[in-house]
Amino acid sequence: MIGRRRLLVFGLLLPLFRAASASSQEPRRRLLVLDFELIDTSNEPVDQSAEHAKRLARARDDIAAGLAARGVYDVVDRAPIAADLDAILKRTYIRTCNGCEASLATKAGANLVLTGVVNKVSTLILSMAVSIARASTGEMIYHQGFDFRGDNDQSWARATKFFVDRVARDPPM
Repeated sequence: MIGRRRLLVFGLLLPLFRAASASSQEPRRRLLVLDFELIDTSNEPVDQSAEHAKRLARARDDIAAGLAARGVYDVVDRAPIAADLDAILKRTYIRTCNGCEASLATKAGANLVLTGVVNKVSTLILSMAVSIARASTGEMIYHQGFDFRGDNDQSWARATKFFVDRVARDPPM
């Protein structure tokens, strides 16, 4: 038989256990990571568009995988919006699509959307700008811009790792 004192303590602590259990079961934020874009103002004579396309895709994929692996966000699959995204990218850039990223995120089942732009000034000087916005309102809740040196696979990989580490320390919600 349970004593009165134990029953009273249990009754007082039960709401706390329920609250702790509910908060631990809350779903993480669902994030759609869109294609990164490149602005190349370097005027270099060699066409590097194929290399840059691979690096942009890898940056997108590494950031998505890194944030998912760290448990920061549930990264949603881009497949359901692939046709919509292709149609938009044939007409314009994500950065100039007037809020289409929010509707794409909603359609994909995400409540947050991440976009990124790499600006190449020269072979040595590049910068990456990454933004996260709410899908419901389009409100930007996070923006990080940073420079990195060297237009090669290693420097791009370091830049994406830096971003993932930064967001994992203090994730925007």
